[in-house]
Amino acid sequence: VSARAAGGPPTDGPYDTLARQIGEASYQVTDAEVEAVRQAVGSDKAAFEIVMSACIGAGLTRWDAAARAIEEATDAPA
Repeated sequence: VSARAAGGPPTDGPYDTLARQIGEASYQVTDAEVEAVRQAVGSDKAAFEIVMSACIGAGLTRWDAAARAIEEATDAPA
């Protein structure tokens, strides 16, 4: 799920939709997407773990992009 949120290959069922949405535009995640995952896994705790995994994957991707941008900016000739 964290790899999918980072733009990786598709995952199974409702996990794919939610992870992709978190990776692309987390502010657009709907209650229905979260509920579909909760129903698929059968508990709030498991659904939370899936959401957190997707958030961590998306966050690490953004962190890596920012670190590369900073590195490129500091390596530029003066």
